[in-house]
Order: sequence, then C-alpha cells, then structure tokens
Amino acid sequence: MRLVWVRLFHTLVFVVMFGAILFLLYCGLANQLTLWTAIAFALITIEVVIYAGNGFRCPLRTWAETLTPPGQTIQDIYLPPWLSARVVAISTPLLGVACLLLLVRLLLS
Repeated sequence: MRLVWVRLFHTLVFVVMFGAILFLLYCGLANQLTLWTAIAFALITIEVVIYAGNGFRCPLRTWAETLTPPGQTIQDIYLPPWLSARVVAISTPLLGVACLLLLVRLLLS
C-alpha cells in the first residue's frame, strides 16, 4: 500500500512540475512576467536542486525501488512506461527554452 502512495505522490509532483515548466514556457513566449511566474520558477528551482543533489536521480524513484518486492518491475509513477522513461529528456529542453525566453524578456524589459 505504501508503494501506491509513493506512486500517487510522484505522479502529483510530476503533474505540478511539468505544468510549471509549461507555464514558464508560456510566460516566456507571451511576455507574462508575474508573481505566478516567480512561484513556478521557484518550484522548478527546488526540484532541480533536489534532483541534482541526489546525483541526478529522483529520490521518489529510489523510495519506490525500496518498496517494490524483489522480482517485480519497478514502477514509481502512474505514467505509461515509455513516457516515464523519457520525462527528463522531454522536460529538460522545454525548461531550457523557457529559461532562455524568460531571460531575454527580463533583459529587454
């Protein structure tokens, strides 16, 4: 049962963080720099610090691995396996583009 809760929590964190990345991308494209932009950026910064501080490995995955019975496939999030395997490869470029757009917007304002 604890594994179900870890997976649910991990899925919730993913939805919030990926939504924040998409929001930052929108803010950069639409030149909408608001308090919500700062909040989204702060959330993503916290996530990146935790991820990098854990050796570029999600601590929730590690937790799910410890809860998965031996011999079973490790599933740490409620996403299709093809997507969960590519989350970092998809979100990192989007975040990079969003940050560049936001930086340009800040420098030009």
